[in-house]
Amino acid sequence: MHARIAATTGPADQIPQADGNVLDVLMLQAHVVTAVFWLISCVLVAFLAVPALRKVPSASFLHELQVRRELVFGVLWATFVLTLGTGTYLLFQQAIYDPPFSGGDFNGLEDQPYGLPYYYALYGKIALFLLMGGASLILALEGNRAAQLSEAAGGPVEGAEEDDPAWLDEEVLPGGVASVPSGPGADLEPDAPAVDVSDGATRLATRPRAPQRSLATLWASAGVLVVGAGGVGFCVTLIKYFHELARAAVVYEQLRLR
Repeated sequence: MHARIAATTGPADQIPQADGNVLDVLMLQAHVVTAVFWLISCVLVAFLAVPALRKVPSASFLHELQVRRELVFGVLWATFVLTLGTGTYLLFQQAIYDPPFSGGDFNGLEDQPYGLPYYYALYGKIALFLLMGGASLILALEGNRAAQLSEAAGGPVEGAEEDDPAWLDEEVLPGGVASVPSGPGADLEPDAPAVDVSDGATRLATRPRAPQRSLATLWASAGVLVVGAGGVGFCVTLIKYFHELARAAVVYEQLRLR
């Protein structure tokens, strides 16, 4: 494994060396690029999902997002998978020690310079990334729902407040009694107000019950993405810091024992 660091108790000639190849460099660059595009996709999905954030872009830009939402979602999940895949490759090929997967492995890292804090930061980064992936899934589902309803209502309009569109039942029975639809599309709110029509009859205003997420859930998901992005950046800084400290500590110890 590349960039492996010898134990401080090893012989003096086991000075760690950073061996690399073109594939490692390409994988690292791909990891960074796909992570950036994934974050951009998360921002676009948040614009689609959170009502308050839907007012940030212009109506024309929001309309383009809604029309091309399948492309946005495709980029979102493709870059997520690529970021996860390249990160897994780098975990096994470029980490300073063998990745720990059990309590015994973590106990063995106690004897390695900065081994525990290095992997705490690395696994913390992975945990935040997966948590952000769950948050982006919630926003993607709601963004798809909101985009469908908005386009069905004619699309976003500059300066207009967007609400969920309500549909009226077109069939009015004799005597002013509104019909209640049945079947797969009958999941409608029964307590909607009655609406007068020109012939004196009444019909029931109904609204479809779409699986809408609460505003708190949407804002929490957006918050996870923001805080998670900052946390991942902080973890990356710690990983680089502990990586350099570990290499320096091992080299110093081995040179001292010569």
